[in-house]
Amino acid sequence: MMTKVSNDKNSPRIFFFTGLGADERAFSYLKIKTPLQQIYVTWLKPEKQESLTAYCRRLVEEYAIKEDDILIGLSFGGLVVTEINQYIRPSLSILISSASTRKELPLMYRAARRVNLHYLIPKSSLNKPNRLRYYLFSLKKPAQKKLFDEIVTHTDPDFVRWAMDKIVHWENSVRPENLFKIHGTSDRIIPIHKASSDFIIKGGSHFLTWENSEEVSAIIRQLMKAKGFDTGE
Repeated sequence: MMTKVSNDKNSPRIFFFTGLGADERAFSYLKIKTPLQQIYVTWLKPEKQESLTAYCRRLVEEYAIKEDDILIGLSFGGLVVTEINQYIRPSLSILISSASTRKELPLMYRAARRVNLHYLIPKSSLNKPNRLRYYLFSLKKPAQKKLFDEIVTHTDPDFVRWAMDKIVHWENSVRPENLFKIHGTSDRIIPIHKASSDFIIKGGSHFLTWENSEEVSAIIRQLMKAKGFDTGE
């Protein structure tokens, strides 16, 4: 049976914020049957010298995000969701393979900013697939590697470099309310910070939305139900 989608602008919506160098296909394996409108955020082009805080404020304005909306962020998208919580109080925020405070990021990220290590990576390589990426994202299935390659190839290297700089310089120290984290124990990009993780998926990699899509989908539906949202079940 097809789920009827509400297009009422006053109704709560679900916003998906993808990871660094990815697009909405990062969420393509999730199964969230709900009448709520699902919106996949397209990254805006950063303005010159724009801070992450200012950038997130622009996203809120561009998409007219409201306090009764649901925000779901994957990896870098989770940092963005956390920042948005500084301006509005979404009814529910869910981070996947991400961090809600600076202390949850690996030490190597903090070290990178001291020497601007991220700027030493050639821009020309930021949108080129390679075996190292397969390893870091724990991709093994040919179909997923192919899709991943397509996503990376169409990535804007200027945006990737800007976002990398914002990640290593991120200073947030306060975890917002109504925020929940889903993390895998085998994440090589943002290793799990168990103390701050509400749902831990054993053996889960950074791309939980692909490799563990059924578990992640079930957790999202569980959290939505707990907040009184219609999951279509």
